[in-house]
Amino acid sequence: MGDPAAQQKVDNPWRAALVTLRNDLRSETERLKAMLAKADADMQGKKVWTSEAGGVAAKFRDDLHGKKQRIGTLAGKLIPLVEAEIAKCPEKVSPGEAKMYHMEMQGY
Repeated sequence: MGDPAAQQKVDNPWRAALVTLRNDLRSETERLKAMLAKADADMQGKKVWTSEAGGVAAKFRDDLHGKKQRIGTLAGKLIPLVEAEIAKCPEKVSPGEAKMYHMEMQGY
């Protein structure tokens, strides 16, 4: 059977931190997308500040539209990277490994 202490496993704190990061990224991304989508729709629909083509408002509208698209693109790249790292991490580790992960996360 072996030494019980050698068989003891605990939740992997690094994996837990990555899962939290992924969930935070998802929720913040959705929040930002919703905010930018509303502002973009208002600007595109000319419900707010407008100007002729090439004017300050038109430049702002185009910049806002670009930012809305960029957020989706960046999140589409970042979240899968975090998920890939989660997939590499074991769910359980030894208490010593967990302690080392905690120390690394705290900058020791």
